[in-house]
Amino acid sequence: MNDFVLRTFTKLVAFCYERIFHEEMSDEAKKFFSNFSYVGVGTIGSMIFFFLFNILAARALGPSGCGTFAIIQSVAMFLYIPMLLGFCTAMIKYNAEKEEYDRQQSILSTTYALVSIFTTISVMVYYTFSSQISKLFSVSKELFYLAIIYAAIYVFYTLTTGTLRSLHKMKTYATFLPVYSIILLLAFLIFIFINFISFEAMAFSMYLAYGITGGLILINIRKYLKFSLEISWADRLWRYGAYSIIGGLSSAFYLNIDKILINKYMAVTDVGIYWAYSYSITGVMILLTSIFVTVIFPFASKCKDKSIIFIKINRILPYFIILGLVVSIGSGFIIFKLYGSEYYFDLKLALLCGMAGMCISIDSVYGWLMNAVGIQGVKITSIAATILAIVNMILNIWLIPLIGIEGAIVATIVSYILSIGIVVSKRKYLYSQEIS
Repeated sequence: MNDFVLRTFTKLVAFCYERIFHEEMSDEAKKFFSNFSYVGVGTIGSMIFFFLFNILAARALGPSGCGTFAIIQSVAMFLYIPMLLGFCTAMIKYNAEKEEYDRQQSILSTTYALVSIFTTISVMVYYTFSSQISKLFSVSKELFYLAIIYAAIYVFYTLTTGTLRSLHKMKTYATFLPVYSIILLLAFLIFIFINFISFEAMAFSMYLAYGITGGLILINIRKYLKFSLEISWADRLWRYGAYSIIGGLSSAFYLNIDKILINKYMAVTDVGIYWAYSYSITGVMILLTSIFVTVIFPFASKCKDKSIIFIKINRILPYFIILGLVVSIGSGFIIFKLYGSEYYFDLKLALLCGMAGMCISIDSVYGWLMNAVGIQGVKITSIAATILAIVNMILNIWLIPLIGIEGAIVATIVSYILSIGIVVSKRKYLYSQEIS
């Protein structure tokens, strides 16, 4: 059955490819879309269970409970940055360039050693200064401790899944995607069954899903790991990661500052409503885009002439925007209605979220393609991300008290359009052969 679905999907892609680009698919293109089909099927399977989890959580906990969990998640996305420090992105970039076992083992072992060290240090610092840092985020110490645990387990999951991508093991990667969401849903169902209905149930379900899936992946890739840290690779990973961390820190701001500021200026219930719109409408497009960027970054890192990829992406962009908006609004409306009567549907908010989802998706595609260039590319995306974060934060501070949740969405749209413009204006670097 799976083979039939994949063959059908591949034939459909080949048909569309030939109609859009007026040429037959090359062997490299066929390999790319083969990986894309694996990740696509895995992501869609995962998405079904993930949305079931969101719907159950929304109905069981209401806007207040979901809003509290969204705050934990947002704080964790700040805390994980010093733990990972851009090493995962650097690992994928360099590991994907050449399929040589000794080289891959050295890169992976060094990356895992560095991340383990920085994660340990970060957790110790967070725990020591928990009172001060929790006040900075305007959360209780209980929520802050939950965010620390979330951040550490998320780093482990991100590193292991990134390893599969760097090794071009897309079929294996796709297999583990539904494993994560199935564990997530089952764990939450068990908590509901034992009458443990709380935002903590959402957090604990995430811990189990990330931890178990990451552990299974670790067993799968264990032959590539050894207890060693090579200084030469540590230096290269650090230099690339240093620029990547700027983008990572900026993304933590512009992806999460809206929820924190809504909680500050409005109420936790409003955070829950905003969370519902994000996952039901914006989240659909972002998730579908993640299928593409999951494959494109290691593929482009290995490809010498990245300008060809850039030109082809530009050709399909109009189709992507039109189809994306239709899918986002249509599927979002259905999913939103399943959340329950406590969540009101507003067409204006839905349209704004659909536009925001498209802007985030386009920025993600261009950004990861630019990252594949090398250090010069990641410099550009880091600058764009920093400007995006600053503009996004200023607009959120201004617009949320003024027009509420709509202000957060407008801030997202404007800041992402600016970021896209910066990256595209530097497209000349996509024509370089830099692989540093």
